[in-house]
Amino acid sequence: MKRIYILIILLPFTLGIAQTLPLKGKVISDKAQPVIGANIILLGTNFGAAANEKGFFEISNIPLGDYTLVVSAIGYERRQIKYSLTPTSKPINIILRETVIETEQIIVSAGKHEQKKEDMAVSAVIIQPDYLLTKNFQTFDEMLRTIPGIQMNLEQVSIRGSSGYSKGVGARVLVAINGLPLYAGDNGDVVWEMIPLSDIERVEIIKGPASSLYGSSAIGGVINIITNTSGKIPVTHFRSYIGGYDNPSHDIWKWNDSYRLFYGTEITHSNSMNNLGYTFSLKRFDDMGYRQNDFNKKYLGYVNLNYKINEEDYFTFFTSYLNMNRGNFLYWKDSRNALVPKDEDNGNTIKSDRIFTGLIYHHHFNEKVQAEIKTSYYRTKFVGYGLSTTTSTANLARGEALINYKMTNSLMMTSGIEVSYSTVESDIFSNTNFFGTGAYAQFEYNIAKNLIATMGLRYDFIKIDTLSGKNAVMPRAGLNYKLYDNLILRASVGTGFRAPTPAEVFTSIGVGGGVDVKNNPDLTSETSLSFEAGFIYNPFDILSFDAAFYQTDYNNFIEANLTKDGDIMFINLPKARIQGFELTSNWHIIKDKLKISTGYNYMWARDIERNKSMKYRPQNTINLQVNYSPAPFEFGINFRHMSKVEEIDFALSEPPLALVIDGNERVPIYVTDLSAGYNFLVAGTPAKIYLNAKNIFNYNYVEFIGNLAPIRNYSISFDLYF
Repeated sequence: MKRIYILIILLPFTLGIAQTLPLKGKVISDKAQPVIGANIILLGTNFGAAANEKGFFEISNIPLGDYTLVVSAIGYERRQIKYSLTPTSKPINIILRETVIETEQIIVSAGKHEQKKEDMAVSAVIIQPDYLLTKNFQTFDEMLRTIPGIQMNLEQVSIRGSSGYSKGVGARVLVAINGLPLYAGDNGDVVWEMIPLSDIERVEIIKGPASSLYGSSAIGGVINIITNTSGKIPVTHFRSYIGGYDNPSHDIWKWNDSYRLFYGTEITHSNSMNNLGYTFSLKRFDDMGYRQNDFNKKYLGYVNLNYKINEEDYFTFFTSYLNMNRGNFLYWKDSRNALVPKDEDNGNTIKSDRIFTGLIYHHHFNEKVQAEIKTSYYRTKFVGYGLSTTTSTANLARGEALINYKMTNSLMMTSGIEVSYSTVESDIFSNTNFFGTGAYAQFEYNIAKNLIATMGLRYDFIKIDTLSGKNAVMPRAGLNYKLYDNLILRASVGTGFRAPTPAEVFTSIGVGGGVDVKNNPDLTSETSLSFEAGFIYNPFDILSFDAAFYQTDYNNFIEANLTKDGDIMFINLPKARIQGFELTSNWHIIKDKLKISTGYNYMWARDIERNKSMKYRPQNTINLQVNYSPAPFEFGINFRHMSKVEEIDFALSEPPLALVIDGNERVPIYVTDLSAGYNFLVAGTPAKIYLNAKNIFNYNYVEFIGNLAPIRNYSISFDLYF
């Protein structure tokens, strides 16, 4: 009886104790990094805690029940999250999205060292990773179409008109991962599917020539993808999406009664083991295609390793492997069969394997001197199946050593040397090799408190197989003047250089219809002289403007052209000029909730020798983005317009050649996309779901002759972080 009496007395106290539990979790950024010092408060109570150096937090002795967690940190959007604390509750993972003022962003691509965007003498854009996820871009180049000043002609990127279209051959914009160029050793193209969208920390875009630091392929600008520092805390990210193409707007175009789907699945895991952080990712993405013989099946494997010797010295290793099998849609049959290829091209396929590997060693000598050694290897192999079988295998190795030396408090020097070598075995480009080396130095001098001067010089030597070697010296200078706290002026002048790729010099192949691509061993390097003047103006904290006037003069501009015999050959245009004006703005109407971004670019691109427009350059482009994020929802509208291009490859569609029937058909471009998202918890685990409708008005247009752009399509994507 005594025992029963004691239990009865203790029972209320036992129940009281059992009804309180610790609330545990971790706070990470949308880049999967810990948010150190994040504040977690239970709304309406005195309970709270702060996240430690690994993002973990614990609030002790919390009564069971339903709560609203208020999570905040400097530089991140504030969130309110509903949470039920029960005996079976699991630790909660909380994701905070970065919110930054554009002029305070840090960028490394412009000077190969960290500097504020507001201190630069050139135009630049920084893209955050959440933009890639919310819009469900299947590949990186799909995202680039929405950025002001950037134009995509099928898979070929152009910044402010630097490139027209040449079937992906010979890039004028250097695309890099962590500063290591991602172009193939044979045709110099960029395969956008190689870029790991799940492991991007940010994207830095330099608008305008950057040859004085990056060399040949940067004559039109730089797109540098910065990957995450792997594995500070364990995070697994699962992502899946499925979508489909709507019916074409004209019944006569409907070539298939089935629903054309695209879908993909990706899983990424990051963690750490002592000083080693690691990220592994596997992805499969399939696209049945809205056009006949335009399917695409891809597998991507990605690894990122970061080994920290100490706080300042570390190694970064990453590798990306892509296996792809796709149809080869070249041109439509005619405008009444716009989604069907020419009869002789139907059934053509391409299989390819690509592996890109980079190794970076960063060493911190002292507070004034830091150095990096960067190496990369890129192997590409493709086999084309059609009337005949074509193959190409290229190996490209590259090495660079650079040093940043803070000579005084007001003078910074960046200098380096690099070397690259490639070999090509191909029945298209012949068996060739390529060798290039360069050395550069750039100085940034704070002349006064509000005035920064930049001066740089680079020397390059490039030799392609049996052709004589080419030398180039590329100087550059720039000024950045902070006239007022909210008004920054900038100006820069520099030269550019681009050597032809083996594909442009040695390609020799039939393309059908009696047309051949002829080699041109007389093709020479192109050079440029460019100038830009612009400003950043922030009249209010919530409103900013960025404007630029630019001009580039080209000598010996390399472009594909038709010969008198009706064959295609890469030639040098003696003189060309591109002038323009660009204005972008960002308006945070409701901070962290409603943002409107606009961009306008006027461009005048001229072949001086022939006194006509350069091919595939629109004169006017407009971009508009509206994003509204009333937590936990997200909504977006994206609109882009390009005026009708004046010049295309008319000779391909006109007699006597007439290779592309109705190839002259083209219109201005008006495309509108919609997106909607919802953030929620699944058993205490953050999750996101997004709906996307692209080209909602099913507007028909071409980016390149005889190629109808994607028709209206819908998709749903799901993200889970655990």
